[in-house]
Order: sequence, then C-alpha cells, then structure tokens
Amino acid sequence: MGFKATVLFLAIILLFAAIGSVITDLRKNQKYKKIPSKPEKPLDIKVNEVLWQLENSLEVDFSQLNDTFKFIESRYDCSDFHLQSLLRIIYKHSDKLDSATKIKIKNILLNFKYWMDEPGEDSMCCWSENHQILFAAAEYLAGQLFPDDVFPNSGLTGRQHMEKARKRILTWLEIRWTYGFSEWYSNVYYVEDIAPLSNLIDFCKDQEIVKKSQIILDLLMFDIASQSFRGNFITTSGRLYENHKKSGNNASTIKISEHVWGYKFDGDRFGMELNFIYANNYRVPQVIREIGLDPSTVIIKASNGLDVKELKKEGLIGLQDKQIMMQWGMEAFTNPEVINNSISIIEKYNMFKNEFLNEFKSVNITLLKKLGLLPLISRVLNPQTNGVALQRANTYTYKTDKYSLSTAQKYHPGEFADQQHIWQATLGKELSIFTTHPATPLTQEGAKSISPGYWVGSGRLPHSVQDRNVNMTLYVLPARRGFMEKALLQFTHAYFPREIFHEVVIDNNYAFGRYGDVYVALIAKNPLKYREGSTDDLIQEGRETYWICEISTKDDEGSFESFIRRIKSNAVYYRNKKLQYTTNNILYQLEFGKDFCINGQKVETEYPRLDSPYGIVQRKPEIIELEFNGKKLYLDFYNMIRQELP
Repeated sequence: MGFKATVLFLAIILLFAAIGSVITDLRKNQKYKKIPSKPEKPLDIKVNEVLWQLENSLEVDFSQLNDTFKFIESRYDCSDFHLQSLLRIIYKHSDKLDSATKIKIKNILLNFKYWMDEPGEDSMCCWSENHQILFAAAEYLAGQLFPDDVFPNSGLTGRQHMEKARKRILTWLEIRWTYGFSEWYSNVYYVEDIAPLSNLIDFCKDQEIVKKSQIILDLLMFDIASQSFRGNFITTSGRLYENHKKSGNNASTIKISEHVWGYKFDGDRFGMELNFIYANNYRVPQVIREIGLDPSTVIIKASNGLDVKELKKEGLIGLQDKQIMMQWGMEAFTNPEVINNSISIIEKYNMFKNEFLNEFKSVNITLLKKLGLLPLISRVLNPQTNGVALQRANTYTYKTDKYSLSTAQKYHPGEFADQQHIWQATLGKELSIFTTHPATPLTQEGAKSISPGYWVGSGRLPHSVQDRNVNMTLYVLPARRGFMEKALLQFTHAYFPREIFHEVVIDNNYAFGRYGDVYVALIAKNPLKYREGSTDDLIQEGRETYWICEISTKDDEGSFESFIRRIKSNAVYYRNKKLQYTTNNILYQLEFGKDFCINGQKVETEYPRLDSPYGIVQRKPEIIELEFNGKKLYLDFYNMIRQELP
C-alpha cells in the first residue's frame, strides 16, 4: 500500500472512529431525562406563616408544615428557600414545638442535599448568586445544630458540614464585597440574600461569618435605600419578572421597606423576609435609614458585577470553588470563556438530569471536549444562552421627590438577554414605565412566565443611556434569528398603562402621560398603538426603533398641555443608527453600540463602584464609607470593622 493510500486508509478509520464515538455519546446522553423541578400538583407551603404565628405567640397547628416537609424531602427547586424559616423556627422556637415536629425537622435537615458535590440527582438550582448563600447558610446552621450527627446523604458529620459550608459562605461574602451583586438591584432576589444573612447573623457562633455577613447586609440595605423611590425598590435590575417590574406593590421587598422606613404598600406577604424582620442581632445603620427617606434630587452612579471578559484577569476562570461560584453566580454557562468549565462541573457532579442543565447533554460529546472545540463552537454559533450571563452593570439613577429614572448604561447593545431589566421610570407604587424587545410572542405557551419572555427580560438588548430626566433607548434588530433564539419579533413595546395614568395622549409617534403633577413623554421612531385588547402594551413596529423618555413636573412645565407642546417642538433626528434629541437647549446624541454625547462631549458610562452624594467608592474597595445628614458608616471587610459615626 502506497503512502497516499495509507494516509487515506487511516483517515477513513479515524473518521469512522470519530463518528462512532459521537454516536455512542449521543445514545448515552439520551438517558439523561429531566427530573421535575416542581411537584406535579402544587403543595401548600406555609412555613413562613408558621414562623409568623410563632413570633406573634399564636396557637400553631404544626400539621401546616407537612407540605413544606414533603417539598424539601423531594428536593424540588427552591427547597433552600423554605429551609430558612424552618431553621429560624428550630433555632428560636424549639421550646414551642411538639416532639414529633422537632424530630421531623431534624430528619429534614440531616437528609438534605446541601451542595452539588453531594450524592443524589435532582433539579434544585444551587448555583445562582442567591442560591449559593441560601444553601451554604442552611448547611452551616444545620451542622451547627447537630454537630455530632452523621448526615446520611453525605456521610459527613455536622462539624464537617460546618467547615465545608464556612468556606463557601466566606467566599460568597468576599465576592460580593469585591465586585458587588451580579443580580443587581433585584427586588426579587435581594430578599433571598437578606434572609440567610439574617439567620447567620442571629444564630452562627463564628464571629468572622457574623461580622462579614453584617457588612454585606449593610450593602444590600444601602442598595435598597438608595435605589428606592418612596420605598418602591423597582429600578434597573439584573433579574426581574413581569409583576415585579410593573408595580412596587409586587416587589418581594415591600415588607422590608415597611419595616425599616415605614412606607405602606398594598397586600400582605408571608415570605422569607420574615427572617430579617424578626432578626435580633442586626440593626440597619442610621445613615442607611436616613438615605432611604431622602427626598432631595440626587444622581447615583454605580457599578456591579463583572463582564465575562473580565473573569480571566481576576483569576476567576477555572474549576476551583471560588471560580465556579463566580462564573455560575453570574449565570455564565455557555459563553466561550466558561463553557468547558460548565461541562466539566456538570459531568463531575452528575447533573445532566437537572432540568436547568439538561440541554448541556447536546454538547456532552467526548470528541468536542478532547479537541477543545466547545469555546469555538460557542463563539461561532453564539447561542441565545450566552445572553443569560449577568454582566457588569453601570447604573445611573436620577431621583427627585416626584419620580425616579434609572438605566443600565450601554449594557451590551444588540446582544441576547435573559431577565435583565435595562431601564425603568417609577412614578409611584402602582406605576412604572419601561420598554423591552419581546423574546417570544404572546401566542407562545408560557410567554408571560418563561425567561426571556414577552415582558420578562429582552430578546435583544437595546443601547440605553440616561442623563438626569432623559433616557434614550435604541433597538437595532437583526434580520434573522440567532442560534437557539425562540423568536425574533420585529417590534418593541412599552409598558404604559392608560388606566393608571390620570391622562394619556397618544399622537402618532408620541405618547404622553400625566400622573398627578408628574408628566411623562415617550417619543418613538414609528407610530405607536396599543396592542389590540390591551390598555398598557404600547407597540412600535420596526427592526430599528427608538424610545426617548423625558419626565417633568407641573412645577417645571406649568400645564400638561404646555409640556406636550414643548416636547413636540423639540428636534429629533435619526439616521444610520444615530439618534439626536434636543431638549431644554441640551443636545443628546447616541450612536448604536458606540458613543453617547451631550452637547458634543462624549459621556463616560463606566463607573466606579459608587459615585453618589452618599459616598464615592472605587471598584474592588479596601473600605467603604457612607455619609448623610451628619451620620456615617465605616466598613472594612477584611479587618471586620463596622462602625457607625457619630
């Protein structure tokens, strides 16, 4: 056989071997059937109600906990949520429990799976930013409660679980101190950070954990205080759902705002925030209390999280616990920089049946992994899942005593998204305004609940920028769907609820709303109309659309009619993805994916950790100082110093 023939023969053998290997992997991966993340029939979870009853010295029927026990025993997703109040019950109210309930709670805690490296297949999500501290706090406190018992699922003693969880707790706290929160300003998920921190502060006997948890809880409370408008913690955010962005009444933080600042909201909640409300060893610093009541006009610039491209420089690409906690805490799974790590961890801990990770089986191909092709495939195909990553948010918030407006400045224009909420105007607890590019049509099953969906997140991200009371948001949509993209709708829309405004005027490409003495204008590129059958869904058709939002008040404008006339007289120009808007003798210019200029001067939209009247803090801070109304808070994480002055 000649040389060429030999090479050809070997190439054929290798080709067939490669094909055979791929076929074998595909067959193997078919066995990974999804494990349900939720019960087939909803269970009546009342652990928070029971905690409330105990705290208020009411008579308690402990059979109310039966569905909670069943939920946790089945390891359904969010079991770690329910563990928080269950732990507070056993720690604080053990003397009020009957012996059967005590035994049941002990068995629940001993048999739970506390991290993905422990035995058992399930569909619990334990890796996102909030879940990491929820699981770790539960593990530590369970181990502390039963230090000498062997936990059957892991085979470890309580003390061993404490040591294991301690490392994750301290890592999580340090990441938050250093980089801030990837789930920035989430009125959903901040509660799920606050509850476990409150429990650690109250019950943990390790003073390093306690002090550092207090410091990070201070930072969470500062975010809520500084970003809330009259107690409405509803602003630009890394993760929000439809109801939580439409109305402050639906924010999971409403009871916290009521408890700390005295604001009142509609409706009752029995959520895990009760662990904060009933905490004994944490007091919100006075300066943060006063910031939350500040009625003055302020501009707050801040930076939270990291871009995926920053991870390598920070030593956060890899398979060590801290690296995975950062990568998966920011929901970065399929991006080219991290996809190899994701597959390795899923395979190592046998998580292909997890409902949230099940699709990774499609790339669980030995040949692709050994040849290192997954990053290249991710880069070339750019799947929609790359947009799930919660990347660095440079946020700009303008607050007055009448309204607030906030924006994640130039947040990855044109890229895919998931639950990120880019800009938000808040006029009251029942009225918000924002725009999105729907990722799915309303006709698609689950369009109002899936992420991204019709209102949740975005299909494609806009280029959004803000200066004081003006926001400019520019969408440029591609002609074709991307890889794994559910739909590519050729319109954007605004939440602009006619029935909540006191007056609404829609005139071609202008929308005006009056809410008491506050006036809002939306200026669009194309004509605006409410979706048929809707009074809040304002549609703008087109592959290229823009929305200019300007907010003003009666004090500044006089009548609503005068405001409308002034806005209509403002010059607006758009061409070649460049938008210009002139108002009050200020020229704003925005080019998609490029610069934002004011009166011809480029605006810097990357910020330090905090630039505000309450303090200026650099990224990766050594210390953080907050000051307002003669009150001061000094925080030094590494030296565990937390001082209020005077």
